[in-house]
Amino acid sequence: MQFGFEGSWDRQGRHGRTGGETDIRELLPLAALAAEAGPSGMLGSTKPGPRRVAHLIAYADLLREIARRSGQVEMLTRAASAASRARRDAGNDRTLQAAALQALADTQRLGFVLFSDVDAAHDARAGAEAVLATHPPSFLAVRANALLAQLDGALALAEGDRQAVFTAVERLEVAHKAASTLKASPSLAASFLIDRADLLLGLGVSEHDRPMLAAVDTALAEVVADIDPERLPLSFMRAETLRGQTLTALGDLSGDAALITRGVASLKTAVAAASLQHSPLDAARANHALGLSLQALGEACDDDLQFDLAVKAFSPALQALDRSPALPYRAIVSHDGAVCFARRAERRNDLNALDKAEASFRDALKARSAAVDPLAWAVTQVAMARIYEAQSALRPDTGERSDAAFALASALDVFRERGLRTLSEATLSALDRLKARV
Repeated sequence: MQFGFEGSWDRQGRHGRTGGETDIRELLPLAALAAEAGPSGMLGSTKPGPRRVAHLIAYADLLREIARRSGQVEMLTRAASAASRARRDAGNDRTLQAAALQALADTQRLGFVLFSDVDAAHDARAGAEAVLATHPPSFLAVRANALLAQLDGALALAEGDRQAVFTAVERLEVAHKAASTLKASPSLAASFLIDRADLLLGLGVSEHDRPMLAAVDTALAEVVADIDPERLPLSFMRAETLRGQTLTALGDLSGDAALITRGVASLKTAVAAASLQHSPLDAARANHALGLSLQALGEACDDDLQFDLAVKAFSPALQALDRSPALPYRAIVSHDGAVCFARRAERRNDLNALDKAEASFRDALKARSAAVDPLAWAVTQVAMARIYEAQSALRPDTGERSDAAFALASALDVFRERGLRTLSEATLSALDRLKARV
């Protein structure tokens, strides 16, 4: 089955008649996209002139979507190669040259998103600026400006630059309005609003800003209402996942278990929107967020059953990520799952469960080398530290706190070297918690 590789570029710089291939692809499972990727690339290599370039750009878009769903480095590399070939073959055709540059920049941005590759972010920024320097058709200009806003917003959020985050948010609003005016695909237009909400959610959580989070919830409710889950299941899943996270954050800040319950409900809806086979990474994010929300609900309601459900929710998230062990996100999910397990055992005074978990993590450390797989090794160290911490809270400390501190310090070095801010902050918090207990 082929869909849209033979389209042409219209005067707005859109591939195909409506630029709606992204929407069509949302309906296809990952296996179908992977099957399409093989023959379509080979067929495109024999087509001369502008048709060949348009085909290569569409092919790069397909490979990038496969990489986005799966986290496969190979697909990301192939997407960049196809976009680079398209750029070389575009010659003096301004629209095709800009489109090829945009496809390459989009691929580089995904490298930043998936692997926290700051160099890829800088390359993507340079690519988007080069697109704009060609005075591209309106549609490509919108995409380039949106990419710059996405990159600037993510970097500003990591640096805690509130004003720069708001600037990026405003630019994404402009991009959404422009995309809607130009009749862009609904999924692309919605993605700008979803990215906007993601930035504001991150800022609201970091600043404990309840009014901001409430505004994000309202905005996401409107986005969700405008998306048909039967036609755009992945856009719907992403928006509903963010809404569940937002409601959970609001409930955490206000101590309102009812809000967390609503967040859990949204996340269950998100999990049901698409399967692990359809999009492993999207499903992993939804299940991971559900696990965290159920854990928060268990704490808020003092309900151990929610911890059981939370531990179960982490399992499919890790299953989805098993084929992408190099993703930093997998390390985050592993960390959060271990913390949830330890917290459940701690609440139940279940030393036997903690001892079994300790033995399991020790076996994992024996099988992992800090030199060969430093990230997996560091996450296992953090998991061990959480087990030690829980053990020391339930029985007289026989050196567990000291062992936990050593394990955390070792892991922190790895996280900092790789610029993994979320894991670094979680590890520092754990170290501070240990010091407070001494």
